[in-house]
Amino acid sequence: MGFVIALLLWVPGLAWDAAVGPAIDPPGLLAEPWDDLEQADAQRTLRRLSAQLVPERDFEGARIPAADLASALAQRADELGNDPEADRARAAARRALSLAPLGSFQALAASEADACAAVVDGVIALDVRSIAAGFRAVIIDVPVACLVRDTVFACAFGAWLVVVLAVGAGALARMEALQLAGRGLLRAQDGFTFAVERWNTLVLAWVAPVGVAAALGAVCAGWGFLFRTGIGGWLGAALYLVPLFVGALAGLSLLIASIGAPTAPSAVACDGLDAMDASQRGSIYFLARPILWVIVQCSTLAVIALGFLLLRLFAWALTAFPATMVDLGAGGTAPVHSLALAPAHWAIPLEGRSALIWAWVLIVAIAVSGTTISLVVGAVTRGYLLMREACDGQPSESVWPFEVPLDASDRAGSPSAGA
Repeated sequence: MGFVIALLLWVPGLAWDAAVGPAIDPPGLLAEPWDDLEQADAQRTLRRLSAQLVPERDFEGARIPAADLASALAQRADELGNDPEADRARAAARRALSLAPLGSFQALAASEADACAAVVDGVIALDVRSIAAGFRAVIIDVPVACLVRDTVFACAFGAWLVVVLAVGAGALARMEALQLAGRGLLRAQDGFTFAVERWNTLVLAWVAPVGVAAALGAVCAGWGFLFRTGIGGWLGAALYLVPLFVGALAGLSLLIASIGAPTAPSAVACDGLDAMDASQRGSIYFLARPILWVIVQCSTLAVIALGFLLLRLFAWALTAFPATMVDLGAGGTAPVHSLALAPAHWAIPLEGRSALIWAWVLIVAIAVSGTTISLVVGAVTRGYLLMREACDGQPSESVWPFEVPLDASDRAGSPSAGA
């Protein structure tokens, strides 16, 4: 199930990059955009490499595309064979590739992967600050940077991301809850059917509080127009209590959204709640048992961080280790930049052999992404059920519809499922 969710995110993202082209400077989303001086310096480097190693190649236009030059240099290295100049050409190809701008999805994926790596490094070093900074980058810093650097992509892909993750999280949470309830393993198809039938509830559980806050914020912004005139300014100042009250409601709505968002899909999947109830359930549990809530959330984050570490080791075993061994046997002739699971190289390569290897490594990347999503949803669902039992006295084994016997089939379309 996680693989399908990741596939639904990767394919549109890569298609966007292929259709629109690169839009982010090589340092990535979290770095400062290159100024004119840095752009000119990169072009000087590319022209020097082109003149020294592929002088016969004529690049159209005033600017040399770094990706095209890297492909030409890699091809020249293959033509040179065992000639000592081949190593120089390969090093130049890697240098040119490092100067290639990134697609918006490519840059987003690379930054999110780096943030997850920071969480793993914090776990290894037992550094709570690094772990917290990594989670903050995943949830806040990277999405905000993407919105600032490429607003159109961020809005379009963000809307699709919310729908896919909401439905996918609902399906995964349903499968996790039924397994804990002792009803057996729910088929991925049935879990997906359950979530699709409630897609509007799952999406609104995330979007509705934010929409309410946005509407209230628009009211405050509209109040500001009163200050554009003299009489209106006096009226706005005299009745400033109104925007204060409206702003407080907007802030409360955002607070409810931030606290309840992680567990909202679990609330829908486990208890069959509507969107507003699901979005508020996490906040209700926080107010009821704040200390226990903090303990459960910290434990959930610890489990997720440990899972990131295991996934990193798994990805290394599948990609980086074989890449090192293959490169050792190939004597430097293999397209190493496509062998390892490196987010900076997830753009579709132009050279034939690299494209083939990239396709295989891409499958691993999607599988790791899907496993990460499954890990996060599973851990959050278990935390939600623990808080529900502590606050409501409802056993973790109790899953909606509650009247269905434990041994009943939960497959879509069965008589018991419609009870």
